[in-house]
Amino acid sequence: MARLPLYVEPVTLDLAYNDPAANLRAMEAALAARLAARPEAPSAERLFLFPELTLTAFVTRDPPAFSLSPADATVSSVSGLARRHKTGLAVGFPERPAGGGKPLNALAVFAPDGSVAGVYRKNHLFTLGASPESAAYSAGDSGVVFDYRGWRVGLAVCFDVRFAALFHAYAKAGADLVLVSSCWVGGPHKTEQYRTLTSAHAILTQSFVAAVNRSGRDPVWEYDGSAYVFSPFGQDLHAGGPVRLDLAELEACRQLAVRVADRPAYPVRS
Repeated sequence: MARLPLYVEPVTLDLAYNDPAANLRAMEAALAARLAARPEAPSAERLFLFPELTLTAFVTRDPPAFSLSPADATVSSVSGLARRHKTGLAVGFPERPAGGGKPLNALAVFAPDGSVAGVYRKNHLFTLGASPESAAYSAGDSGVVFDYRGWRVGLAVCFDVRFAALFHAYAKAGADLVLVSSCWVGGPHKTEQYRTLTSAHAILTQSFVAAVNRSGRDPVWEYDGSAYVFSPFGQDLHAGGPVRLDLAELEACRQLAVRVADRPAYPVRS
């Protein structure tokens, strides 16, 4: 399938803590402003990337949970937002598992018609804090790659960026773009770590990597509001608006066949 024009735009928000209605309003306001500011980029060709757990913020004590399938009213509101603005949305929320149990930290991509193009459940849960994510959520057990406007898209969430094997698997699965949605907590060196890791994954996977962190603070943590779109060469292309993915740049990078050259294992001898 031919790769159709695709603009990626990370949107950082100061999320309201455990208030889905407020976060939906903030998403809608951000979308309306950004679409109006750059009308030359058609809405159907745009994909907006929002921070991790967009609907609730990083709630790790008794998080609410929402049903993706069948969609409950909250998830249906996200789908309706995509339909009203005729644009793509990557939105995170605690997902209620069909079989019961702790929620999953989900990131779903909604197409301009409101349908779900792909969904990922965070594999690597954050273990720090008095009420860690790992105690409140269940971990996902796989990555996901799906077609979106002809581009192969993979998804990751926050702490996943510390685990290179997931991104290596995305490269082997043919990903052209990886979206990283985060509530990457602040502190010494944290901004440098997030930027370096996401840039490195673009270089090593030979794909575009778009990454967004929330801004502001919640009852425990503060966040830097960073947003990037890295080329397959590791250059940050983001200048505050939509970034059109360049197929020629992708193909030029892949003249060096790194993806197919790796070994399945690296024995270490001492």
